[in-house]
Amino acid sequence: MVESLHNLKLFFGDYLPVKNPVLILALTLIIILFSPLILKRFHIPGIIGLIIAGVVIGPNTLHIIEETTSFELLSKTGLLYIMFLAGLEIDMQEYRKNRSKSLVFGLFTFLIPLIIGYIICTNVFGFTLWPSLLLSSMFSTHTLLSYPIVSNMGIIKNRAVQISFGGTIITDSAVLILLGIITNVVDGALNTLFWTRLILSLAILFFSVLYILPKASRWFFRNIEGQGSSQYIYVLAVVFISGFFAELAGVEPIIGAFLAGLALNRVIPHNSILMNRIIFIGNTLFIPFFLISAGMLVDFSVFLKGTDALIFAGILSVVALITKYFAAQITGLIYKYSKYERRVMFGLTASHAAATLAVVKVGYDIGLFDQNVINGTIILILITCMVSSFVTERAARKIAIEENDLIKKNIDRMERILIPVSNPENIAGLIDLALLIKDEKSHEPIYPLSIVEENEDATEKLNVVKKVIDGAVEQIASGDKKVHVLKKVDLSIVDGIARTSKAYNISDILITWSAQQGGSSLIFGSIADNLLVKTKQAIIFSKVIQPISSFKRVIVLLSPNCELENGINPVFRKINALAKQIGNDVYIYGYKKSIDAFATLTNDRKKDFYHYQVVEDFTETEVMNDVKTDDLYIILNSRKQTVSYDFYIDNIPKTLNKNNEYTSFIVFYPEALKSLSDSQLSEMTVPAIQENIEKVIQLKDKLKDIIKGDNK
Repeated sequence: MVESLHNLKLFFGDYLPVKNPVLILALTLIIILFSPLILKRFHIPGIIGLIIAGVVIGPNTLHIIEETTSFELLSKTGLLYIMFLAGLEIDMQEYRKNRSKSLVFGLFTFLIPLIIGYIICTNVFGFTLWPSLLLSSMFSTHTLLSYPIVSNMGIIKNRAVQISFGGTIITDSAVLILLGIITNVVDGALNTLFWTRLILSLAILFFSVLYILPKASRWFFRNIEGQGSSQYIYVLAVVFISGFFAELAGVEPIIGAFLAGLALNRVIPHNSILMNRIIFIGNTLFIPFFLISAGMLVDFSVFLKGTDALIFAGILSVVALITKYFAAQITGLIYKYSKYERRVMFGLTASHAAATLAVVKVGYDIGLFDQNVINGTIILILITCMVSSFVTERAARKIAIEENDLIKKNIDRMERILIPVSNPENIAGLIDLALLIKDEKSHEPIYPLSIVEENEDATEKLNVVKKVIDGAVEQIASGDKKVHVLKKVDLSIVDGIARTSKAYNISDILITWSAQQGGSSLIFGSIADNLLVKTKQAIIFSKVIQPISSFKRVIVLLSPNCELENGINPVFRKINALAKQIGNDVYIYGYKKSIDAFATLTNDRKKDFYHYQVVEDFTETEVMNDVKTDDLYIILNSRKQTVSYDFYIDNIPKTLNKNNEYTSFIVFYPEALKSLSDSQLSEMTVPAIQENIEKVIQLKDKLKDIIKGDNK
């Protein structure tokens, strides 16, 4: 095979390598397009296809493409992107539960390869102290090369994947700090000044990225125009700036990129359009460039230079794989993980690429390593990347199947979200909110409904609304988010929504809030009241007047006895999904039984993720006394004549809207057993009487205030 490739290279020698940047980009994009498709027929992961393609076109084989500065930039971007996405997609709730496990796994995956590698280097290869220590640290490093596999399989939030992410930053940070120490020892610069500078620079890096960056990002998303392009460019700039700051601090840029991902984790909602755009562009363009560039480092001519190089490379590869396997197995057995979870931990941490090359290249530059180490490392990278991809894909598929089976058993009903719109200005925000509350595992589309009242201008209005909806849908069409646009003309807006909900088996209706009464737009006046009566679906009213990512605090109010409602579980899940993606401070107010039910359903039994406040009487709490602009109120309300209806809770959205013009809130109504219009219950119920009494009391209090004012 090597001889055939060499002959092919000679035949096209006059035309290769390609140096035209436009043609280089075109050829690379063709490779990105076709190599995964071709190798997929042979059940080979797409990642391996890109690496093999890089081997073939690289300078050590056919040398089809010249690795220009622009190509190197895209490759570097891909590496930083992998680490950034790893930090961005970490489920912070799960991470807090597993941080001790991440620390244990990080120590195992650092120390086990380091110790065993040191023994091999000194006793088998005959290296001295510092070359042995540096080469053995190479076994500890790993790159999350198989990250796209677990992402595509939808198991990012699996506990094994989460602690693998946490372990990565621990072991790579330790190795890169060790690299700096060894380099300074060889140069004779290991002194008090070095330690002071290292500790101080790392402290400044962590403070600026993890503390200042989230605040700056919230300000940006709140005050700058919310165009998708400007938001994405901001995120991309943050990744590179953080990487540069990491270099200034004396560590690799990948550490800065990972920290940037952690910093923006609580600012960018995981199911938002912006997140969808970040993942799509990274997996489609930047990360494939990095994979191809990794393959271009491989030199097949090493195999022709005798058996010594092959034996050396073989030992390096075996040690690298076995030590990572031991670390994953020991950690998994300690915490009683399944065999597939242990395998996915091994698969994610088995691949060696960028950090490994950085360690070996530094060792070569300072004279600790010779060419044999470089060649052996390149072969190690190819072998470990292939093993990592195969193991991760098979284990991830098994985990995904098991999780899907579990989810199917736990799903109450099919989730279909309907977004009725007659005002075109509202659609973009509503679709974004629908993506945030939608179950990630649900394959059902979102249903925007273009609806207008029937009159002589109905057709023209309907076309205008539908055109705006189609434009908003294009913003999310770049990913895997499904949207099915509906349109309807009806004599009554409410009846049209109700009939559409029945026809499409809708589970949730999401509409906007407005304080104005009357009119034909979807408002929380008489139309909304009628909608609550004529439908049984869960209904969500939204008044969100600033970007979701800009809220600093989330306040959740659970109506009394809400845990007894028929459709409460899906609502709890939606509130949890929304709260997890917004802000660092989430406060849950409710009766003790309601809070216990919420914590149990959301797997927060220890109650260490949210701030819980048990309420005996909502009218006596101070939750409404300190309303801030950057607060988002999430109110779990209920229909009248239901077990959890409470007049005070029902009146909170109206109070917020009246007294705090710029306060955002979302009101959830759980699904009812049947629509109230079908109910035979009398209007003279306790809630109805309570409401009238409360209104009389409020009127009496207002009259007292007026009289007091006149007396003064």
